[in-house]
Amino acid sequence: MAHVEVDYPRLYWLSFAVAGLVTLVRAVVQGLSAVTLQTLVLLVAGMVVFGTAARGLKHPEASGAPTEPTPLLLVAVLGATVYSVFTLATIV
Repeated sequence: MAHVEVDYPRLYWLSFAVAGLVTLVRAVVQGLSAVTLQTLVLLVAGMVVFGTAARGLKHPEASGAPTEPTPLLLVAVLGATVYSVFTLATIV
C-alpha cells in the first residue's frame, strides 16, 4: 500500500478557509433580498474566519495548527466540511 503524505496544518486551515468563503457567499446571497442584522453578522464572521485561515495558510507550520492527526484536527476538519456542504446545499 502506498504511503500518503498529508500536510495536516494546511488541511486544517484550508477547511476553515472554505467555511469562511461559504459563509461570505451565504451572506451575499442573503443580502441580495434584504440586508438584516443576521446578514451583517454572517458577513463579519465569514471575513474573520476566512482572514484568519488565509494568514494560517501563509505559514501553516508556524500557525499553531495541529501537525499530526489529533481529535482536534478531526473535529475541526469534519465540522468545517459538514458546515460547508450543508450551507451550500441550502443556498442552491
